[in-house]
Amino acid sequence: MLIKEVLLDLYKTSFLIRAVDKKIEEGLKDNDFFALHYPVKGQEIVSASIGINKQPGDKIISTYRCLGDLIGSGSSYYAYFAEIMGRKAGISSGKGGCMHLCSPENGLIATTGIVGGGLPIACGAALSIQLEGANNIVFVTFGDGATTTGAYHESMNLAGLWKLPVLFVCINNYYTLHTKLSRITVNTELYTKAEPYGLKAVHTEVKTPDALHITISECAEYVRSGRGPVFLEISCPRLQGHMAGSTTEYMDLPSAEEVSQIDSLLLLRKKIVCLYDNDSEVDGIECQIIRDVSTAYDKALNSSYPDAPDLLSEVTGSIE
Repeated sequence: MLIKEVLLDLYKTSFLIRAVDKKIEEGLKDNDFFALHYPVKGQEIVSASIGINKQPGDKIISTYRCLGDLIGSGSSYYAYFAEIMGRKAGISSGKGGCMHLCSPENGLIATTGIVGGGLPIACGAALSIQLEGANNIVFVTFGDGATTTGAYHESMNLAGLWKLPVLFVCINNYYTLHTKLSRITVNTELYTKAEPYGLKAVHTEVKTPDALHITISECAEYVRSGRGPVFLEISCPRLQGHMAGSTTEYMDLPSAEEVSQIDSLLLLRKKIVCLYDNDSEVDGIECQIIRDVSTAYDKALNSSYPDAPDLLSEVTGSIE
């Protein structure tokens, strides 16, 4: 069983991710700004756990649905607000939007709008770590749809062949954009697809948040020990549409009762309260996070836009 401090750390980060996610959706509905937004409701625990397991020097590569991984890495959510609002204070100076972000000081080296595009990048980063002889690993998150791309198979082959220090985290929400997983692949047990490439293959679910964190920790330690890459599939039913404002008519959305049984944030809160009988402590954490998120949002909304010369800044690097 996880100790109280770990459970609270997981909950704080997960709740922060959801609070930021919710604030963005509210801002879009209120026409405060215009942007694409890919919600992460229901999968926050994954990013929170990766963040706890990340050590100095480790790398994270994410998808266009990167809000959770960015916050989990320790990156600034104020800078994320500013980024999707197109402001100069944004994490990519207002030029990356929600898809193309980079926070190398926190280990987040890339997010990508190309499905499966982060997988070969992860292999490259892991090869660099391996050649340097460092005791670090790469976490790369991606969705079920990425497992049908050529980049997936090429990356699995290289990772298995060279025993690269990569933890592949597949968040299976059962939909590839608007298409059910069962309509694009015969084998829906995605973790089994990695085994022929020589990867250790593991499966877990978000509806058991404490067990999920233990599994991610064990997988990270396996990779860090030099025994080779791991493919971790996490079953994570999608709780809303593909992106903010999109239709859900094609989905089998869970009922309110079903959500209470699969929403990792609700389940983690319930576990903490039941184990430690501390409703007031959790309430206080939530209230403080909501205040902090609101302050950061307002600050970002009132920050300045980039100047014309900023268009070319950070596009090229200097040669030393």
